[in-house]
Amino acid sequence: MGRHRSESTSFSIAGWVIAAIIAAIVLIAGLIWWFGFRDDEPQPQAQECIEGELTLPVAGDAADLIGAYNDSDPVVRDHCVTAEPVEDIAQAAVVVTDGEPELGDRTVSSAVPVTGGTAHVLNPAGDITEEQTRAAADFAKFSEVEAPTTTTAETTEETTAEAAPPAAPGSTLILFDTSAQSDPVHQQATDAISRLSRDLGAEGQQVALWNYSSPLNPGVTQGWRNNVGFSDGTEAAEVVQRFGTGGVPQTRSAVVAAVATAADQARSTGEAVRVLVVTTGTAQDMDDATFASAFEQARGEADVIVEVAHLGEGETDAALAAVSTPTEL
Repeated sequence: MGRHRSESTSFSIAGWVIAAIIAAIVLIAGLIWWFGFRDDEPQPQAQECIEGELTLPVAGDAADLIGAYNDSDPVVRDHCVTAEPVEDIAQAAVVVTDGEPELGDRTVSSAVPVTGGTAHVLNPAGDITEEQTRAAADFAKFSEVEAPTTTTAETTEETTAEAAPPAAPGSTLILFDTSAQSDPVHQQATDAISRLSRDLGAEGQQVALWNYSSPLNPGVTQGWRNNVGFSDGTEAAEVVQRFGTGGVPQTRSAVVAAVATAADQARSTGEAVRVLVVTTGTAQDMDDATFASAFEQARGEADVIVEVAHLGEGETDAALAAVSTPTEL
């Protein structure tokens, strides 16, 4: 018998067609999400308080400065800082006054002109930590304004004739006398240098640390040692605590070497560099004329400032005094 075609026909959709439709739907859904919802994703925070919160106590009439500073969401050394007013200077890390503050036992690390007066950044003491002092320096820098100047017709000519003041140093090389004769003042000087290194770093300076006496080991021909290169002051503050004492203070040769390094730093950064010599005296290793010549050759035309903090009862080096400015730690 012959085969007869069925009167009803069965239709089906090919599998590849279904797959193509599904792929198109997925693509369209993806495009809708990309353009419609991607901006709703949470954005990472710009800054994180890795070290936690830090309160900055501010004394004086500084309500406006405190408000402006807090509005900037300050972060100092991974601490999120909040400035708060206090009445007692003993409990403050910075004090704002329109004159000289009555500090009692507190000492000033730096002073910066701000709206309404001067912000005096105080050294750590009592319950005030080094972290708060760093935050205080940041507060002062944030609030800094150009110091006001006054000029009268009588003083204009005289002022114009005066030389411009030297630029503030951008770096400091501390040259520390660790000779045997420094024993009576060694710990006092060590603590002061440690604090100073941190303070300078908090102010944005680069700090290097050398110590010197005389060669103490066989084969060593120089009495100075380059312990810490120019950095943020933290390492210098720690390393200075490890120094012992010995030998005699061969100050002049150490100063010449330090000035040469400072001159290189000044030329490379374009900023003034200070050499801070912390000394108890000089065991003469150069005569006056040789030292003066070597000093000028080491400094050259570089912008190098030399300051000397003389500690103890040793005799002051007149040749060194002639090329430096006295200071205190």
